[in-house]
Amino acid sequence: MPVKAQQLKDLPPPSPASGAATRGGLADSAASGRAAAADRSKLSRRSQNSGSRELVLAAALLTVAAAAIAFETPWLVAIAGGVIGLYAFQQALRAGRGRVALGAYAQPHIEEEQLDARWEAGEATAQMADLFDALGDMFAALDESGRLIAVNHTLREACSAEGDVQGFRLADLGLILQDTANGLEARTGGGGKERLWAIRKSSCRSGSSGALITHVTGRDITSERQADALVAAARSKAEAANEAKTRYLATVSHEVRTPLNGILGMTHLLSQTAVTAEQESYLESVRESGRALLHLIEDLLDVSAIEAGRFELRNGECSVRDLVQSSCELMAAQAHAKGLEIAAHVDFDVPATIHSDAGRLKQVLFNLIGNAIKFTEQGGILVEAERRGAMLAICVHDSGAGLRETDQQRVFEEFERVETDGDHEQTGAGLGLSISARIVAAMGGSIAVDSESGAGSCFTFTVPLSAECPSRDEDFATGALSERRALVLAPDGPVAQTLLRSISELGGTALYAGDEETALAALQSLTACNDDAAPATAGALTDLIIDRRLARSEPELMARLVALAGASAETTLIIAPEDDRELRLSPELAASKWLVRPIRAASLVDVLNRRDDRGERSRLDGAISTPSLLRPSDTPTFDILLAEDDPVNALVVRTMLAREGHRVSLVENGRELVDLALERPDGRCRYDLVITDLSMPKLDGESAIAEIRAVESAERLQRLPVIVLSGDGQADRRDSLLAAGADGHAEKPVDPDWLRSLVGMTAARGRSAREA
Repeated sequence: MPVKAQQLKDLPPPSPASGAATRGGLADSAASGRAAAADRSKLSRRSQNSGSRELVLAAALLTVAAAAIAFETPWLVAIAGGVIGLYAFQQALRAGRGRVALGAYAQPHIEEEQLDARWEAGEATAQMADLFDALGDMFAALDESGRLIAVNHTLREACSAEGDVQGFRLADLGLILQDTANGLEARTGGGGKERLWAIRKSSCRSGSSGALITHVTGRDITSERQADALVAAARSKAEAANEAKTRYLATVSHEVRTPLNGILGMTHLLSQTAVTAEQESYLESVRESGRALLHLIEDLLDVSAIEAGRFELRNGECSVRDLVQSSCELMAAQAHAKGLEIAAHVDFDVPATIHSDAGRLKQVLFNLIGNAIKFTEQGGILVEAERRGAMLAICVHDSGAGLRETDQQRVFEEFERVETDGDHEQTGAGLGLSISARIVAAMGGSIAVDSESGAGSCFTFTVPLSAECPSRDEDFATGALSERRALVLAPDGPVAQTLLRSISELGGTALYAGDEETALAALQSLTACNDDAAPATAGALTDLIIDRRLARSEPELMARLVALAGASAETTLIIAPEDDRELRLSPELAASKWLVRPIRAASLVDVLNRRDDRGERSRLDGAISTPSLLRPSDTPTFDILLAEDDPVNALVVRTMLAREGHRVSLVENGRELVDLALERPDGRCRYDLVITDLSMPKLDGESAIAEIRAVESAERLQRLPVIVLSGDGQADRRDSLLAAGADGHAEKPVDPDWLRSLVGMTAARGRSAREA
């Protein structure tokens, strides 16, 4: 508690030696010093007057002595000598008294200097106290024993101290210094008037006495600390709100994905039955709607994860060429459905592999390519990858309506859907570009758009390359096509542009023709020396590359060009994946070899150099193959325990597995799952695999797995593989499931092909481990 004036009087009086004089005492000492100085001045004047008289007397005696000698009067000499001796004795006595007098005045002189020095020190301390008062800070000066020499008004007011406090300690005033994590602090006041002070100490030596003086200052940090507490509380509240929002979105995601899994799963099962073309189109519309809803859910979860600070990159080695080409191939069906071209070109100085998050890079590419297809009505989309110093740049060009200058920055903000100059109806939630920008920023890159209204757009994003990246893709030799001379007949667009560019960069020669006139002229110039030169020599036409669209619209011209090119030129047909069935039914339109749009650089080299298009035909087979209803005879069958409480999803998964020949047992809650999984009378598992939904009644999937693994470990039982089905596809959820003991994870809506592959691989591995 602060010390009042009466309380200070009750305390034991301070030691006289421990404190300094008050400012009044300092003034009294100074006055006495000035009086002593006046006395010394008087003494000095008397000494000066006496000295003058003595000099005159000495001169007179010397004159008398000289006259006596001169006039040979001995008695005058004797008188003068006596007087001189008497005078010398008198001066000796006076000198002794003078020394005594000077000694009397020496001590006051020394004390005056000390008092002056102390007065100056006291005046400096008072000035410091006034300065800290002006700043609103506390100030105190302490002697070597920690007793107060001086305090300022702020400290007195903070401690409610009155009267003379010199000689007391800070604790006597109620000021307790505490050593905290933030340094020295002290509290004053009480109740609603409590104040917090940040304390600083410094020490110095007194200029007069050499004694150690400690200065203690205190700054009021009450408001600052209250503001910090408010900020911390607000941060905690915001983090709790983010966490609640994340849990809410995860719950909603699971609840939405569960019926969506039933919709898409049933659509998949229905498509494997005998349906008409009209019914197939209806099923495709249902699938597209389901995928759009799934994409929206994933965007919302990504935004939630980014805002909650749980967004993580999973870096690893990835191929830039495969990344760009596969992204374009997966989006090709959408582009071709709108009559758009889509092509990809990766410069050959781009490293074969980089260290980055391939999944997130593909997500950014899907967003950019998807937007390009959505807002382009004619022309095409070109995706390019190039090296720019220490950065990898990927550009997505489109021939759409373009963006106004005012919209080019706003387009990367959340929930922004800018108006275009076209008639395209605005769709989507406006999250794709915002998420892409955040992903690229997390990778250490940037994203921007260069667009002109009515002239298309170019979205470019960059990501850093590691120092270990090679300067070029070693899979492609600089002169891989140096012996090829080709004529390309195709519509003017990204496909023809990238094809000509790739042939040229790989050392070959290629001319372009988009109509009959230019095609005939180019063919004549390239075949001028064919009669006199072998096909592989300079000037000889080696390849005639024809786009299927021109061949279909101008069949007679194509036949004529093939004839003019002669047998020395190989004919290659550029087709879209959807052209394969028609070509198989119309052999007269087929060429010796195929290139599938979008064209891969590796396929171009294989087809032109080695006439090997097996890779291209495999792409077509994979793109158009219909799932077989019959299980191959060499595929093993497994006993599977399925835990699913939703009847529709249970039917979908059970039917998928049954069509593969597996035997499926169904339970509807987590407790039954654990009981059946651990029912091993002979020590062996009854099942080869467990598939469980994450959200189960009575016992959730993760807890069920943990309980199964605990019993297996305690009783040394064989490990039963477990796959978890979950509507939460976030990376941290997958990691937590795998850490709990799961062997695999499938995200809802379940991809039938992925589930079939995952089941076969996991169950087979578990069976092999048990039989070993």
